[in-house]
Amino acid sequence: MKLYQYIVAGLFGAVVLVSCTDLDEHPYTFIDPSSYYENEDQLNSALNTVYNSYRSLSNNGGTFMRLEGCTDYGQPNREGNKNNINDINAWKYQNQENNAGTFTNVWNNALTCINRANNVIAQFEAATMDETLKKRAIGQARFLRGCSYYWIVRLFGGAPIIKTVTTDLSNLNFPRATADEVYNFIIEDWEYAEENLPVKGTSGYDVWRASQGAAQAYLGNLYLYRASMAGSGGYKTFDKALLEKAKGYYEKVINSKVYELEPDFANLWCSLNGDNARNNKESIYELQFSTISGQRNGMHQNFGMFADSCYPEEFVSFGKTISTNGGGSYYYLRTGPSVEAWLSYDAADQRLKVLISEGTYSKGGSMVHCIYHPEDLGSLKGSEGWGSCCPGNIKFHDFSKEARTALGSGNNFMMMRYAQVLLDYAEIQNCLGNQASALQYLNMVHQRAGLPSVTAADAMAKYKDDVRADISNEADAIDEAIFVERGWEFIGEGVIYYDELRTDRLGKRVGYFVQKYNKMSFNQVLPLEFVPSKTHLWWIPKSDMSANSDLVQNPDNKEDARYIKYKQ
Repeated sequence: MKLYQYIVAGLFGAVVLVSCTDLDEHPYTFIDPSSYYENEDQLNSALNTVYNSYRSLSNNGGTFMRLEGCTDYGQPNREGNKNNINDINAWKYQNQENNAGTFTNVWNNALTCINRANNVIAQFEAATMDETLKKRAIGQARFLRGCSYYWIVRLFGGAPIIKTVTTDLSNLNFPRATADEVYNFIIEDWEYAEENLPVKGTSGYDVWRASQGAAQAYLGNLYLYRASMAGSGGYKTFDKALLEKAKGYYEKVINSKVYELEPDFANLWCSLNGDNARNNKESIYELQFSTISGQRNGMHQNFGMFADSCYPEEFVSFGKTISTNGGGSYYYLRTGPSVEAWLSYDAADQRLKVLISEGTYSKGGSMVHCIYHPEDLGSLKGSEGWGSCCPGNIKFHDFSKEARTALGSGNNFMMMRYAQVLLDYAEIQNCLGNQASALQYLNMVHQRAGLPSVTAADAMAKYKDDVRADISNEADAIDEAIFVERGWEFIGEGVIYYDELRTDRLGKRVGYFVQKYNKMSFNQVLPLEFVPSKTHLWWIPKSDMSANSDLVQNPDNKEDARYIKYKQ
């Protein structure tokens, strides 16, 4: 896609707000901003071009599927290497410009959103209107621009910093800034958003819009990520000054008392709690969807359950049969929760409510009752008719009749929730030597799952002999316990890849998993071809390199020499 297309989309895209989820686009002729942005309805109409664009960036089932498939928490789940996911799990196609399409759409869609944000920011700055509303609008656009760059910088590294909409078609080239420069630009955007956006729940401000708390939570996450990547290895090498920055932002979120954990994990998900789950008290920033055309959630299609047009009539969770009343959104499972991850859960863990291994579905007019058994080695149908290679995940699914008619999910999806703040904060406290506090915040999430509190001694006993961990003291054990908790909590949510990368666990854990299940002859698990390291960056898509001659491609990635054994 040419950069010109990004620019045109940014200049001429606009939306008319029909409902909180209707962010569809309706082109309009360019109007001078001083006459267009005169009231809040016009303001929101323009802003929705950016919300729509960011939703398109994030609403990509292929991206979440691939993020999970690059780790030991995702497993290939279809015959015939659909969407190259078997190769992705084996880390094939490294140091190639196409990357088998691994994250191509991220770069493209992020730049589209950035240019739309730039257009809206420029027009708001020129408009004559209430100053508070103007800053609030700019704050939302800058929050989403920062989020778009955050996608790019973590996957690809440095990127062009584009602050204005470019209309000179003879000069479309932008050089790459360094990763640190991009991070600093994101920080400026999110600091502005923190200063000018309302608190979630403020009267007259839509609950789904970017808020002050969202900016603070994302700043905390960014500083933790930078602190992690500044180190050469695990948590002992993290940058302490950056950790303190992260700690400060997370304390703002925690002390605000605006957010809290949902007591029942099942209540977080529309698939189990319906519309009551939308924009719930744990949600810090959430993407809005509905079953109407152009507003559907695409993330459910590739990291879910079963396959093709097999709609579950009912499924079993903790021994309880839940009926879908003949509903269900279309899905075609490419990657699912790995068997290794599924088996690691405690049997009493309430989070298993969304990881399904028993159900009934209709196929060819017949009803099939199926149960997943790992001893079937991921064979489709297995011994009891299970329709996929691994257990199911229903975090994304919409089991309504409307969704079945529309062949698409209308469920919302949380991009940042309070549980992540608590676990990030626990990790930071442990890194800074505050083990008691780390356990306190870890246990808030752990106990919500219906499990007894974790002690340092518990963590030592559980992880000291795990070949994937490096445990020599209680702080090491607590760090491992927090990491594993994150996997149980966020499986399928696009979080785990970044956690494994920044904590220097990625090559070791995916290598261990792929080798183990390949040697077991598990269906679709191919031999590992490349061992990723902490410094791994994906290559910029070839089309974007061609469109911008000032771009310089990332250097070849080097394998993590410590774990070459997992290729054997």
